[in-house]
Amino acid sequence: MININNCYKFFFNKLKKIYPIYEINKLFFILFTHILKCSINKLYFYILNEKKIPENKYNYFIYAIYKLMYKYPIQYIIKYTYFKGIKIFLNNNIFIPRQETEELVDLIIKENKTKKKLNILEICTGSGCISIYIKKKLYNCNIYCIDKYKNILLIAKKNFTYNNLNNKISYYKFNLLNNKKKYNSFFKKIPNFDLIISNPPYISYKEYYKYINTNIFYEPYKSIFVLDNDEIIFYKKIMENFYKKKLKINGIIYFEISNKIKNKLLNYLKKKINYDTIKIKKDINNNYRILKIIKKK
Repeated sequence: MININNCYKFFFNKLKKIYPIYEINKLFFILFTHILKCSINKLYFYILNEKKIPENKYNYFIYAIYKLMYKYPIQYIIKYTYFKGIKIFLNNNIFIPRQETEELVDLIIKENKTKKKLNILEICTGSGCISIYIKKKLYNCNIYCIDKYKNILLIAKKNFTYNNLNNKISYYKFNLLNNKKKYNSFFKKIPNFDLIISNPPYISYKEYYKYINTNIFYEPYKSIFVLDNDEIIFYKKIMENFYKKKLKINGIIYFEISNKIKNKLLNYLKKKINYDTIKIKKDINNNYRILKIIKKK
C-alpha cells in the first residue's frame, strides 16, 4: 500500500520540468479521481487523511506518469473527458473536445432555445459531444450526425448510448470529399435542415512539425490537418453542397474557425454568397472562433 501524499510528491518531481504547477495539480486531481473512482471533495479527504492505495492502482499511476512525461493527453490515458459536465468516452482516434467548442454550443443554445422541432445536422461529429449537449438542451429537435470514419462513429454511438440518446440521434458515415453522384444519393436519405454545425479540420498538413512538442501530436491528424494544403476545403464542400441543397431559407450554419483561416474563409464566402448575413465572434481568449452564416435566399 502506497501513501497518496507520497504519490503526489513523486508526481510533482517527475513533471515539474514539463508542466507549470497549476497544470501538475490539475493533472493529479484528474488522474486520482479516476484511479480512486471518487469526487474531488472525496480526494481532498483522502489526501488530508493520507489514504494508501493498493499496488495495482499504484502501477497504473506510474504508467500514467511516464505517459504524461511525453505530453501524452490525460484524456487518452483515462479514456474519457467531460464536455459541459457530460462524460464523453474517447480514444486516440477521437479529437479531444476543447473549451472553445463549449462556447460554440452555448451560443447555439442561446440563439435557438425558443425554436421548436428544429432539424439539426452536425458535420464531422467526432465524439458526438456537440450533438449530445444540444439534444439535452433542445430536447425536441431532430439531430443528424455525419463523419467519414466508421471507428469514430462507433465511439459517437457509445456516447449517445451512455447518455440515453442512442435512438434519438441519427448518424451516418459520409466523406465530404465524395463526388457529386454520392452527394445526390446521400441527400435522399436526410431532410432539409434549420441548423448546420461543423468544426472540420483546417490546419495544413505542412504545418504538422509545429505541433510535435504539443498534445496535438498525439491526436488524430485526420481530425485536425488538411492533406491537400487548402485549409478551407471542408468549409467549401459544406457550403457548396449542404448549404446550397440542404439548408432551409433562414437556416443557419455555425462554423468553428481560427484566426489563421478567418480572412481566407471570409473572402471565399463573400464571393460565393455575398447576399447572406455573415457574423463572426471571438472566444474567451480573444481569438476568432465562431462564424455564423444565415441563409437569406
